[in-house]
Amino acid sequence: MTRPTAACLLVLFAVPAMGFADSPTAAVVEKIRATSVAVLRNAYKNEQAFVRAAAARAAGESRDAQLVPLLNAATEDVYPTARLFALQGLQKVSRADVLRAARRMTDDADIWVRSAAVEILGDEGGPDAVDEVRAFLKSYDVPMRMAASSGLVKRGEKKYLQNVLAPLTHPVADRRYQAIGYLGKIGTREVLPHLAKLFDHAEPEMVFYSLKAVAGKATAEMLPKLRELIARDNASVRYAAALAMGNLRAAQSDLLPLCVDDDGMVRLAAAVALSRMDSDSCQNVFADLLRHPDFGVRSATARVLGETKILGRVSLLKTALRDDHSRVRTAAVRAVGMMGGAEAFPILVELLQDSLAVVRVYAAGNLIHLLRP
Repeated sequence: MTRPTAACLLVLFAVPAMGFADSPTAAVVEKIRATSVAVLRNAYKNEQAFVRAAAARAAGESRDAQLVPLLNAATEDVYPTARLFALQGLQKVSRADVLRAARRMTDDADIWVRSAAVEILGDEGGPDAVDEVRAFLKSYDVPMRMAASSGLVKRGEKKYLQNVLAPLTHPVADRRYQAIGYLGKIGTREVLPHLAKLFDHAEPEMVFYSLKAVAGKATAEMLPKLRELIARDNASVRYAAALAMGNLRAAQSDLLPLCVDDDGMVRLAAAVALSRMDSDSCQNVFADLLRHPDFGVRSATARVLGETKILGRVSLLKTALRDDHSRVRTAAVRAVGMMGGAEAFPILVELLQDSLAVVRVYAAGNLIHLLRP
């Protein structure tokens, strides 16, 4: 995320409603920062659980140590999603704090939080935490065992890879999908053949998740199968296959027909994949999909604009920020923050006054990130 220059901050003089006009630049910066921190702290007092969860996520995305107390408090929230977002946020801000929280949260009441805590302990704990992680290989919970095994594999203990592969045939679907996710996070060439094998699975969901896991890591050997998958009747499979092709320039001609696919998400995946190849083909898809009748498609389109550099991106994000649906506007403000830079700054400042609490929250988190020294 690009930091704004002092010249960029001068645009804030055009926002007198926030009380920033006619102030020296340094004072303006401090006012915006203080206002943003207050927005997050107030949001975490909200009675609505999803607003508190958003505050925890935005505090983590700010990467600012001043918000560690908020994140620590959120790790004990009654809402599991808030606890999860807080734990993941601490990982972005403070290694010492996240390790303390992770060690405590391996006993959390929620299995997703517990397994995330084990995963973070493996990722952040260093050599000293290996024995702690290894202890969870005996856990009653399959996700805990997978998290521990995955962490050990990433540390070079390849003998535990089988513990991640075994749940691919688990009778509970979520366990199978979680195993695929861990294989994707391991991401070595050693695990790619196991993921590619799943492209032939009888369940479309298994194919979908395996394709998501190889996105950005697909190999030329996978291309013939990917070409077959983008022709499937299942739109979710076509979508995931198109995204998986994004790092294979040889697939450019295969993706072009998908820009007029009947399914909006497939068109979006094709446009994103082509953009990752530095192709300007199909860029009209983004504007078209922001007018799609399905708010889920509009939301997904707004979200990917944060990392997709195309001509007119700022204008498209401003369009998404005017959407009638809160999910689209929330995706758009997070995308503006991800885009960063001088163009993002005045948009985020204005959004501190938005009528929607979650929009204000994500604007505040991203502003704090941009203002970090």
